[in-house]
Amino acid sequence: MPQNYYCLVAGLPNITIDDTKLSYGAADFLSDMEEYVGKDNFKYFKLFKYKIDNENLFKTMIKHSHDFIQGGVYSQEEIDEAIEEPVNVAEYIQEFITEYHDDEFDKDVDKKRLTQLYYDFILKSKNEFVREWFEMELNFKNIFSALNCRKHELPIEGELIEFNHVSEAITKSSSRDFGLSAEYPYIDQLLSIFEIEDLLQREKAIDMLKWNWLDEGTFFNYFTVEKLISYYIKLQMIERWINLDPETGKEMFEKLIKDLESGYEFPEDFKGKK
Repeated sequence: MPQNYYCLVAGLPNITIDDTKLSYGAADFLSDMEEYVGKDNFKYFKLFKYKIDNENLFKTMIKHSHDFIQGGVYSQEEIDEAIEEPVNVAEYIQEFITEYHDDEFDKDVDKKRLTQLYYDFILKSKNEFVREWFEMELNFKNIFSALNCRKHELPIEGELIEFNHVSEAITKSSSRDFGLSAEYPYIDQLLSIFEIEDLLQREKAIDMLKWNWLDEGTFFNYFTVEKLISYYIKLQMIERWINLDPETGKEMFEKLIKDLESGYEFPEDFKGKK
């Protein structure tokens, strides 16, 4: 039987994606979860923190000057030690570091390889809700990469994170929906969102689609850990938009245009200030 957190969930402040300030941020929430949900369930929250570790690890390994991003699982010292000897870190990080030090490793695809290993690791999670969230998130990224490639008449190969039959269908299908709409109803919504010319409105529409998915996915799990995970994801979404001040928005827009012409990844600036 799943453990229920009646008092925790009942005491959570109401939030919406359009909130302009938060009295209870994602970091505070995560700190409370570490104390209240126990080790077995907190490990699911840690999966989100690994994204920060990935950024710190990659920039450190390629000796890129950067400010260490707080909020990951590992400290800068722990990452430095892992690079020298890949132990005491998540299995996928150990694997990446070992591969990276191999003379035959393709340094041109190293960041993509790290992302691939990260999602492979996450999709082995025992929690179905967590697996489905990360799979959906990666499906979104792959579909938008493919749509951008189509728009600019560029090859899709090499632009996707290959991990399931969705990425396989994208590379093989020439139909508008890649032949996936029957299995994934949100595909049609993504196609409509892609047609939005204003890039900020487009990104907001993507977040709204994710927000609704979270609501639907926790409708029958209202007091479980899944509801708490959903709330944490929503807090991160809100904070990202709050941190997008006008100057950051201008920089994000300019970089986004550049990336759409070459790399098809949203810039780090739009993920929010750390």
